[in-house]
Amino acid sequence: MKKCLSVILVLIFVFAFIRITTSMYENIKRRNNAPVQGQETAIGETKSSGDITPISVDDVKGITGREAEELCYYVLGEKDEDTGFAFSFGTSGAVQKGEKQYYVIRASWLVDNNHFSYIGDFFVSADGKEIYDGVVSGEEYEMMDLKWKK
Repeated sequence: MKKCLSVILVLIFVFAFIRITTSMYENIKRRNNAPVQGQETAIGETKSSGDITPISVDDVKGITGREAEELCYYVLGEKDEDTGFAFSFGTSGAVQKGEKQYYVIRASWLVDNNHFSYIGDFFVSADGKEIYDGVVSGEEYEMMDLKWKK
C-alpha cells in the first residue's frame, strides 16, 4: 500500500513538473515570436506589449478589481483541469494600453494543498470584455495571448 501511494505521489510530482516546465517553455517561445511592437493580432495570437503604462487601480473606469478577479474565476475556472490545483487570482495593479485600461491579475495555484506557486499574470479589460495572459516583471508589462473575449 505504501509503495503504491509513493508511486502515485511521484507520478503527480512528475506530471506537475512537466506541466509547469511546458508552460514556461510556451511563454518563452511566445515572447521570442512576438510581433512588431504595436501590431494588432487576432484571438489566440501574440500581442506585443507596446505602450503599456502603469496606472492607479483607483483610476480605472469600469468594473472593480474584485469583479476582474471573479471574471478570471468564471472564465478560467476554480482549479486547473490537469493538476487539480486550486487557482488564486488577485489584483496586483492596473495598466493602460492606448485608450484601454486593464486590471493586472496575479495568478497562483495551490500546490498539493501545501503552498501557493505563481503561474503568471492576466490582464482583464476595464469593460470586462477581454482577458489576456501575460507577464509582469518589475515595471515591465507584456500582454500575450487573448484568452477570452465577450
